[in-house]
Amino acid sequence: MTPYTGIDRAAYPFALRKDPGGNTLHLDHAVSGVSETFHTVLPQYQVRPAKEYAYTLRLRPLTGTEARTGTPHGPVVCAPEAKLTAADTTVAAGGTTSAELTVTNPCDTPLRDVTAAFGLAEGWTAEPGTLDLGDLAAGRTATVRTGITRGEGTPDGLRPAVADVRATSAGGARVSGSASAEIDGTPPPPRGEVAVSTLGFLTADNGWGPVERDHSNGESAPGDGKTLTVGGTTYERGLGTHADATVEVFLGGNCSSFTAEAGVDDEVGADGSVVFEVYADGERVYRGETVRGPDAAVPVKADVAGAQRLRLRVTDGGDGNAHDHADWGAATVRCGTGGTE
Repeated sequence: MTPYTGIDRAAYPFALRKDPGGNTLHLDHAVSGVSETFHTVLPQYQVRPAKEYAYTLRLRPLTGTEARTGTPHGPVVCAPEAKLTAADTTVAAGGTTSAELTVTNPCDTPLRDVTAAFGLAEGWTAEPGTLDLGDLAAGRTATVRTGITRGEGTPDGLRPAVADVRATSAGGARVSGSASAEIDGTPPPPRGEVAVSTLGFLTADNGWGPVERDHSNGESAPGDGKTLTVGGTTYERGLGTHADATVEVFLGGNCSSFTAEAGVDDEVGADGSVVFEVYADGERVYRGETVRGPDAAVPVKADVAGAQRLRLRVTDGGDGNAHDHADWGAATVRCGTGGTE
């Protein structure tokens, strides 16, 4: 039992929020033995063997009278509900997005002195960082806004924004609620004609070892690949992967097309069979036929105009992923003049 709520969902220490109105009881259990009963249990109340369960219950302290008499006067004090929404979920270093916080009073009585404070990752700031919502009548909703800025030099990646809402109930108890939203710290969009291997990876998953930049997949260690080679043709730039593989990079809506020469690397000889796919903002814009070890590289061209994200995917050819060393030779995006090279 702790004074914190949502400890299993807090991605960062600053996301842990104390509940001044009570404590949270965290329960974990599993079925260790199964006995018979003549009662029919409703499905929502059934627990099953070989499965773990977890619950959280919010508890408030007993008043002196309740402790003496053993009779509770009511349930846990009603607390505000909150929802946080970012206008733009991708923010470059130095950029700002607005965030809208909606606070609802679900109680039968007013909430007084409602405030909101924002917690952000290191290097991120909110202005204003605290907001005074005043009193909120029963059943009413209030909406406020703040600006969230990502500092220069902060690392790329998803970062949570947390709004901590506090209020005073009609009975004088301090109550709280919280809401969070994820904001993606993105790199600057590419400019001009850019090799994909020079861009930062938003995600990179590989069937064997890491995705290699400008080298074949090789084996399981980073940097152990060879020159990218498909059908005797070598490539100075590109990506060496192993099915199943996915690589995602940020385009920021600044690019128009993606091209590559794709095939199974010569390092596996006549083995291997793969399928190459290209996605723009989650929509598939290219899917090739199955390419096998002895085949020459296949030209790939995909329209990615306006896309924020480019995802390159390699799947096995339907016969498992053994020897599926797949190369995106000369993988290139062609972009506008906005952004950075």
